[in-house]
Amino acid sequence: MGLISSSFRMMYLTAYQITLESKIQWISSAKMELVASSDEILALGNDLDPENPAVKQMEARREKLTALEKKLDLQMQEYQSRLRMVQAELESTQNAVEKAIDRSFKFQV
Repeated sequence: MGLISSSFRMMYLTAYQITLESKIQWISSAKMELVASSDEILALGNDLDPENPAVKQMEARREKLTALEKKLDLQMQEYQSRLRMVQAELESTQNAVEKAIDRSFKFQV
């Protein structure tokens, strides 16, 4: 790759890296909210009679929250693996840019 195309590639990869990092951060905050909601449901359920229908509804809701948390975990793992690939590609492209700059400005004696 030439210097210009490598530079454009770096800009694209950097933007994609920022996007992935934002998504990972969003998932992390969503997971924290899910855990807080799940804990709140658990605390409310402890105060009620186990045979109460409301307790059964809360348990069902907690199970749904747990399933959603697992989905978020999988999605986060996917984004993290993509982020690692992007970072590796970014390093490779950075090396290509540095080599192109060295070749361009190297004086031949």
